[in-house]
Amino acid sequence: MSKSDACVLSIDAGGTFLKAALVKGDGTLVENSFLRVPVNSHGSAGAISSSYRQLAVLGLAKARENNLDLSAVGVCIPGPFDYVEGKSLMTHKYASVKGLPMRPWLQESLGDIPVCFLHDSHAFLLGALWNSTVYGAERTAGVIIGTGLGFASMLNGRIYANLQNGPGISIFSRPYKGRTSEDYVSRRAILSRYCELTGCTPDTLDVVDIAGLAYQGQAEAQLVFKELGQHLSEIIHDILRDNHFEGLLLGGAISKSAGLFLPQLKNDLSDLPQLRYIAAADDIDMAPVFGAARAALFPLHYQYELT
Repeated sequence: MSKSDACVLSIDAGGTFLKAALVKGDGTLVENSFLRVPVNSHGSAGAISSSYRQLAVLGLAKARENNLDLSAVGVCIPGPFDYVEGKSLMTHKYASVKGLPMRPWLQESLGDIPVCFLHDSHAFLLGALWNSTVYGAERTAGVIIGTGLGFASMLNGRIYANLQNGPGISIFSRPYKGRTSEDYVSRRAILSRYCELTGCTPDTLDVVDIAGLAYQGQAEAQLVFKELGQHLSEIIHDILRDNHFEGLLLGGAISKSAGLFLPQLKNDLSDLPQLRYIAAADDIDMAPVFGAARAALFPLHYQYELT
């Protein structure tokens, strides 16, 4: 098959589902190739590996259905993880497969093709910037707000990483107001603050419900998102300033409601003259999938020092 007939299986490995799609070398999604396989990250090693094997079989079938050659696999997954060896080091989930090589689970059905693992924060930023005509800068930061709080950075086309190929700059556990940054900017932070203001219980609603109330004009819901913007700006202000970041992209499920906190965030970061843009990524859900595909298709260059 020719190069134009090649594709990669790009996997976004979450704790409850493995989401995947086939992506061509030019960054286009293969039509109707989206796949979703349940995975129990707290299950047995056999159950977890079975989900990955199932996804590999489905991905190969989709490629053949479209007369495409499945040439590589990209997997974005949170840390701690050995991204070179393809082994999870997590204990809060995927504990039963800690230290086990995951690459063979996929290669069993797909053959000895390259399987690239990368941090999910890096995948978001790589995907959000791929083929973008709007966003792009020599020094770009990404903030991912969802269950937790992630950060990624790209310097001169290279992902800035630590020696384990995780994020070179990490913010989730940074001390902030006597706690951690993630205690103020995350799903649980929004639910906790809203219930503190209204007297509700966190298990009766989710962030999307609070966002809906904010858009409808409820003062308490609007205040929660305004404060989120304030907290985030305080957490990342000096990082953006000291490292001369020129662009900031927002990802994660909560950034789908960025319109509720972007005005505050932009106002609080307006004293950074080098910061040319602050925006939510165009396709938040698919950015990590595209990023994992990009890492599988092209050599992933890391930078281990801030310059």
